[in-house]
Amino acid sequence: MAGEVLIVAEQIHGVIAKVTLELLGEGRKLADKLGSPLSCFILGHNMDSQIQRVIEAGADKIYIADHPELAEYKTLPYRRVILDELDTWKTPPHTLLMGSTTTGRDLAPRIAAYFQTGLTADTIELDIGPYEHKAGTDKSKIGYFPECLYANRPSFGESLKARILGPWKDPQMATIRPGVFQLPAKVEKDQASVEIKKIAVNLKEEDFRVKIAKILREESTKVDISEADVIVAGGFGLGSQEGFKLLEELASCFNNAVVGASRKAVDVGWISYPYQVGQTGKTVRPKLYIACGISGALQHRVGMQKSDCIIAINKDPDAPIFSFATHGIVGDIYQVIPEMIKQVKALNRQTVSV
Repeated sequence: MAGEVLIVAEQIHGVIAKVTLELLGEGRKLADKLGSPLSCFILGHNMDSQIQRVIEAGADKIYIADHPELAEYKTLPYRRVILDELDTWKTPPHTLLMGSTTTGRDLAPRIAAYFQTGLTADTIELDIGPYEHKAGTDKSKIGYFPECLYANRPSFGESLKARILGPWKDPQMATIRPGVFQLPAKVEKDQASVEIKKIAVNLKEEDFRVKIAKILREESTKVDISEADVIVAGGFGLGSQEGFKLLEELASCFNNAVVGASRKAVDVGWISYPYQVGQTGKTVRPKLYIACGISGALQHRVGMQKSDCIIAINKDPDAPIFSFATHGIVGDIYQVIPEMIKQVKALNRQTVSV
């Protein structure tokens, strides 16, 4: 049997991040194909309340390291704890996955370097399959590998997908974009049915060479764009920053809705970066995505194409976004959006009256 499929969890303020649950859902599929356990490594302080969330996302094993110095992410302490534990394993994990977040992009390469193994960054698709190596000059690598991690990532400006393979040494590693995979269905299991191991934390003086002076996080009363059910996104086609006020009015007509933006709208300063959707922004999959004045370039498409329903509004009938939108409206945004606001408010009044 192949080694475990291991998800290194990410937590913020003691709460497991959404991307970890997404990875557990996808990791379950990989583990089932391998016939291996699905494991999750949690680092933090006072994290016991989060164990059940990880179990319900499908984990078979949980490794939990609890220490005050792990409450906030710090590169060297996190690296120390993970490597100390993995060094005790007789068989390394077959697959090790982390989110393609600030934390994952910092920590994953350090783990990969220690094991001298490969790492595919910013992955959007995962699978397990065979690989037969025939070409090349390194004769030691020629062979057949029945259980290889297929890690697919975009390349050439999102116009192609590259499959990255590294079956010669485990763990086979990848970081995955948040929002790419769906949240898993809730699994009805309790803690008694799952193997939970408390990890000893033995930090050394050299692990504190870097100290955190202050942590700054953007505080907002608005819903996180990656958590929204409805996103009303604006592009350069809005013509000015004033257009976003109209989009905010439309978003206010829905529950759990927020405004989003294309990169160009962010670049010109019409809206801040946390609202950017696309290759260099956030990957989202809301129930409804309304694209206003967005052409539909590949860099934007990759961040929102898995939305349940996409409505595109653009004056250009040949805009690329119409080729993959669920519904398209060719027209002036400043005529179409006010009418949409009027119609949605009317529907809301009817719902309330019923």
